[in-house]
Amino acid sequence: MINRRLFLTGLAATAAAASTMSLAGCGGASNGQPISGGTLRFGYETEPTTLNPHLSSQDTVTPLLRNAFDSYLYRDAQGTYHPWLAESYQLSEDGLTLTLFLKDGITFSDGQALSAQAVVKNFDKFTEKSYTATNRVGRANLASWQAADERTVIFTLTQPDNLFLSYLSSVSATPLSPTSLNAENLKSGGPGIAGVGPFTITDYQQGASLTFSKREDYAWAPEALTGRQGPAHLDAVQVSFLPEASTRVGSLQSGQLDIIYGVPAQNVASLNGTGGFSYQEVLNSGTPYSLYLNVSKSPLDDVRVRRAFQQAVDLSTLVDKVYYSTAKRAWSAISPVSAFYDSSLEGSSITFDVDAANALLDEAGWTGRDSAGYRTKDGKRLTVRLVSGAIYVRDSRDTLNLAIADQMKKNVGIEYIFQPVDDGTETERSEANDYEVFDNTYNAPDVATALDLLYNSDPAKGVIARGRYKDAGVDEWLNAARAQSDQEARKATYASFQSYVVKEQAYVLPLYVPRNSLAYSDKVKGTLVDEGSGSVFNAYNIWLVG
Repeated sequence: MINRRLFLTGLAATAAAASTMSLAGCGGASNGQPISGGTLRFGYETEPTTLNPHLSSQDTVTPLLRNAFDSYLYRDAQGTYHPWLAESYQLSEDGLTLTLFLKDGITFSDGQALSAQAVVKNFDKFTEKSYTATNRVGRANLASWQAADERTVIFTLTQPDNLFLSYLSSVSATPLSPTSLNAENLKSGGPGIAGVGPFTITDYQQGASLTFSKREDYAWAPEALTGRQGPAHLDAVQVSFLPEASTRVGSLQSGQLDIIYGVPAQNVASLNGTGGFSYQEVLNSGTPYSLYLNVSKSPLDDVRVRRAFQQAVDLSTLVDKVYYSTAKRAWSAISPVSAFYDSSLEGSSITFDVDAANALLDEAGWTGRDSAGYRTKDGKRLTVRLVSGAIYVRDSRDTLNLAIADQMKKNVGIEYIFQPVDDGTETERSEANDYEVFDNTYNAPDVATALDLLYNSDPAKGVIARGRYKDAGVDEWLNAARAQSDQEARKATYASFQSYVVKEQAYVLPLYVPRNSLAYSDKVKGTLVDEGSGSVFNAYNIWLVG
């Protein structure tokens, strides 16, 4: 028996999804009608490690990938999934069968049709362990898939799973053309890899730039989100990779760029509606930027040391100072944007208490002091190392961690070391368990994706669970919440989880809530942020004047 409670067409979704959209400078009497043509000069903070959306683990590059790669569904701010490449979808009463009906007439940029057979070939590709080993969380309960006809795909699950719908709304699941699945440059992505988005990647200069060119035949935008159909307004998007914040801002202010992504906190005021510039942001919807404490080894295997670590730093003051009072302090393992956030933890989950922190460390036996003033036990210094992938260090996180290190030493005698390393070294150190802290934020439409990745002890789910918690209770909560269809029941489950990992076990130290932010000149119109995903959307709606 098919349950049509989740059956939505694009027209029916329009009203329900209206609140997911935040659109600036688009159409209307004050700005005139959209103009076709022109190249958007875009300054970007983070360069992708891969341009293959199936393999990307950088949520900050999703707005770039969205230019060339659409999704089967999208999620609104209320948690409802709407069709995109799909015309509609149906979920069975028992939650074990999902039927996807594809829109007619969609083609890849190489001219091949998006068919049920093409979708099946993509999911067959996902089964190759050497291909998408790090992006299988949303497919953890997927048992089989088959084409029922040219436009119908049937997916069978081993148990009900909210994350499969979330997966279908992500760029990780976006279809690539059957020919592209065998391309020599598939893993790196880039020119020649055919997707179904409004632009195609036509040039990539590693370390420097990325160019997207318009598809004239594009006609399947998620109209409830974008408000229109047809091809993009822009002819092209020229992306320059500029990791230095001052360079991005200076290039925007001097007119060398039209728009920048990743606005430094210190520049928000000067770019927010003054001097011919506008500012726009959306808070991430998954997990806040947090420190995940490795409980598998000393010193953080002792909950007293973990609690002392949490209490040793005046985070509210530090976050305010580092981010010029523009960032929101985090109190929980879940972002406050999420419907499952437990607001009762605000102000109470972690208290700044130097005396209590020092008492806990004394109780744990770290009573000695060396010549540098750090605590010792049995002749060993109390050292905690954060080994962080340098490609993920952005948004003044280096400044924040160095400020934390200063307070850790001064307040309680902990040597906190922030060590940014290259991607290969970070992976090696992780596999060797040669670290004490892992830092991460994960933006996810459904927070269950991020929580499984970061906490679940099942290797198929906890792909980056570097806190090494191995906690049966945590696994039970996460697995239950994945399958619960009742949203209030899910909220109660996640409330128990949040209190446990933050307060009771001190597995994590939440720091602040990241945001995706844009600043742009007055010639840029039609920017769009998607509140449902907590991300900038793409350049589809943007147009230029002047």
